Amino acid sequence: MTIAHHDIERQVAAAVADQNELGRAHRTKVIIAVQTPELGQNLSDEMGQDPSVDGTIVHGALAAVLSSGEMDLGKIDIIAFEVSDDPEADIAALTEIEDILTVPQFIAVSTRTLAEDTRRALKNSGVQDLLVMKLKQPEQSADPEPQVAAPAPETPAIAPDVAAPDAPEAAPQMIAKGHGDVTVMLRARGGAGASTIAVNLAAALARGSEAGKTALVDLDIQNGAIALMLDLPDSEEATRFIRGNTAPDTAFLDKAMVRHASGMDVLTAPDVFAPLSAISPEDMITLMSALKTRYDHVIIDMPQTIVDWMDPVLANASRILVVGDMSLPSVKRTRRLINLIAEEHMTLPIKVIMNLEKKPLVASEAHKEAAQLIGRPLLHWIPTDARAAKRAIDLGTPLITSAKRSAPAKAMASLHKTLFAATRKG
Repeated sequence: MTIAHHDIERQVAAAVADQNELGRAHRTKVIIAVQTPELGQNLSDEMGQDPSVDGTIVHGALAAVLSSGEMDLGKIDIIAFEVSDDPEADIAALTEIEDILTVPQFIAVSTRTLAEDTRRALKNSGVQDLLVMKLKQPEQSADPEPQVAAPAPETPAIAPDVAAPDAPEAAPQMIAKGHGDVTVMLRARGGAGASTIAVNLAAALARGSEAGKTALVDLDIQNGAIALMLDLPDSEEATRFIRGNTAPDTAFLDKAMVRHASGMDVLTAPDVFAPLSAISPEDMITLMSALKTRYDHVIIDMPQTIVDWMDPVLANASRILVVGDMSLPSVKRTRRLINLIAEEHMTLPIKVIMNLEKKPLVASEAHKEAAQLIGRPLLHWIPTDARAAKRAIDLGTPLITSAKRSAPAKAMASLHKTLFAATRKG
């Protein structure tokens, strides 16, 4: 993935810093430029699932929208545009704004399969992602003189630029009940430190709210480490759940959630080794509904493997944190995870956490290349302190409690303030 605007990392970092300084929640500003009304409506419906997104539909080709002079590009985060019948005009419009200092990210959307050279040219012109949305036609009634209006087109699934079967369920059917704010932790590699960051973010959230309003959930049912970090037992109730002996509803939470001394409720991994397929997407929707109804904040630590019940988790997430490091395999997998998420959840906020390294005062060429490959600014860094980390595990307490003056504890406290500035109570 290439980025034509090499200055974007510094600009985005400055924009986020300004937002934090002003103490205002950042809402992602999205413009949808379409020529097909149905496409605009479906993209708008997809965005409407995320309360942190502020989207506006405009009608017209990308060139006309950019040349209208009615938009301040410096205040727009994303422009999703429909590829016109003349893709060369779209490419020319993208090329013309390369010299503008502050520009949004671009997502190209097409209702048809594009030629490989066209796709390549769009990406080389600065397009971050290219999606194909297949619009389904309204069903036709068998009655030659129908007495009622034909049903509206179904909401299409957004898919990568390859032929694929229709999705079995539309995303809105996966939205669980409840008000809780959900943060999902993904890891770019094993040992990236996602569980450590999950524990400390949950502890920081619990410290700022009343006891029992923050949940930490270990869904890495094969290699979950949260129980060890917090000196808690593995969960017998989680074992009953994955064996199909109990439903993951509110009654399950009553028995399964354990109150930690920090004030957060914790669901640890099962006390047996279980296949990842033991959880179904339907079970996950039920669990997400119970969690979102009971808790103000939910931190979910996911397994490294991609599983079919991952989609209901993402559909109910407020944000995704991808934890990795500067190693090349980690950087490449981070990019793949972002692409995978964007296929079905294009407006879901994704933050990249670079763990085990202090934030550089000046970005090196390697840092710049990593940011370019990932397609996201590298704003969040967590340094390492092996001694403090070992002591925290020995005590069964989060780093921000046992070694609050250590460099990683300070970095995670800062990350907590940045991510949850809009949701803190009081």
